[in-house]
Amino acid sequence: MKIRRGLSVVNFVLASYSDGAASSPHRFMTEHDVLRFFANVTLFDGHVSPNEVHLTVEGFGARSEGKQLPLDIYDKVALYLILAAKYGVEVKGIYVRKGEAKIRLKPEYAAWVFAAEWHFFSQMLRVGKAMGIGADHVIKKLEKIGKYVEKLAKKIRIEHRLIGDGVVVWFKDEKGNELAHINVRWDGRSLRAVFNGAKENAERLALILNALGAAAEAKKYGNEWYVELTTDSITAIRRPEWLEAVKALVEELHRRGVISKEKRDELIKEIEAGPNAVEVAGVEMSVVAERDNGSKQLVIRYQPTSAEAFDAAVKALKEAEFEEGVHFTAKKPEKVKQGEREIVKPGFIRLKVPAGLWRLEELRRQGVGWAEKAISRLEEIARRRGFYDLVEEHLRLAKEAETVDPRGMIAEDKERGVKAVIKNVKREWDKGRLKIVVEYETNGRTETFSFTWRVETGGGIRASVRLDEEKAAVLAALTGDEKLKGRRGTVTLTPKHLFAMAKIKDVDWVLLRWYAEAKRK
Repeated sequence: MKIRRGLSVVNFVLASYSDGAASSPHRFMTEHDVLRFFANVTLFDGHVSPNEVHLTVEGFGARSEGKQLPLDIYDKVALYLILAAKYGVEVKGIYVRKGEAKIRLKPEYAAWVFAAEWHFFSQMLRVGKAMGIGADHVIKKLEKIGKYVEKLAKKIRIEHRLIGDGVVVWFKDEKGNELAHINVRWDGRSLRAVFNGAKENAERLALILNALGAAAEAKKYGNEWYVELTTDSITAIRRPEWLEAVKALVEELHRRGVISKEKRDELIKEIEAGPNAVEVAGVEMSVVAERDNGSKQLVIRYQPTSAEAFDAAVKALKEAEFEEGVHFTAKKPEKVKQGEREIVKPGFIRLKVPAGLWRLEELRRQGVGWAEKAISRLEEIARRRGFYDLVEEHLRLAKEAETVDPRGMIAEDKERGVKAVIKNVKREWDKGRLKIVVEYETNGRTETFSFTWRVETGGGIRASVRLDEEKAAVLAALTGDEKLKGRRGTVTLTPKHLFAMAKIKDVDWVLLRWYAEAKRK
């Protein structure tokens, strides 16, 4: 009786709205929306194991007919069943007992359910692990969900065909039926994969691309829905059939004279090198070497397309004690007018170099697992893509921090007959500025000298110190700058001297932190 009553209520509600009616709340609901709904319900109120997926439906705790709330367990089961029937959700079976019901999904269908929300779930998983809550039951369940998505990705067939100056890539099921397709082309500056069409097709394509390893979203522009991949996301898909299709396009572009041999080789190298993403506190950032005024610059950034994604990423970084303005810069996505339509202009979060890398190394030294993985991944990407020198240049400073004990170090200038033993080097604060005090011994007497780092107008970092031949020899030993030997009078020290002194214990990270703060924008 209760199930019949529930079915009657749900049938009445669904029948009250025609799919095309302006008043219908289901007018914009698609199968993809329902998949996402079931994915979230299963994550937070269900069970996932290698051979079984079910969601649990419970009552509201009322024990008598007189105290029943409007919806009891039977009504809720009925709601799920009607929803499943209307949108083709493949239910394997239902088990009902007192106070609880389990709705089992077919495992092969559950993979599609999870893939529909994997773009969001994978971000949750990364952030959860970065925050050190890997033992949480939700994180554990997300890991199991990931296994289902991996199995689904392996079953998808990929085929391609060169057409003109582009390549069409089809995604098919095991029987050879087309599931979705996308066009990959050259936009004059980079490779770009684009699909435009109906919402259902765009959502299905985004689901497949995310399962394969890309970061894709279906977005509406005008009257059509689009899915777009940049070069970073294109190379993130590592299926051999996909890579073969993209390489074939690059070779065809070169054959037609669209791109030069150098550009062809560069693109092939990017494709073979694989994804250039590194996770920093759960935020997936791309790593590239960009040319700026003729020189290469290391760029580590994330480009969120929604305010929610932006806020979540900034929150994750701040919880890892990355300070905005010191370790990263950020700009929120914004809605802008493009002709008659409104579009979202992506925002950005950019890790500052070198301060952001120094913070990563500092966390690694503290035993933070994700930071160690991030540095390892960053170095791997740089090696494969040919800009390891840029990464090494900045990381080396942090890796060498506090590795030198200066006590007992010999400072010698043979040409001038100077020999001293360094007794101690320490740091002090002088009205908010960082002061370095050096103590040494020579000819049976103990001497000290000091210098204070400052930020000059224009942002330059400098320190001034008065030297004689003894002090010059000592400072040369501490900084490794042989040119300081023999200097007399006031000498100006630059950031290279600051970085060298960061190696010294009891000076170490404080110098690097002060420098990062001083260079805040």
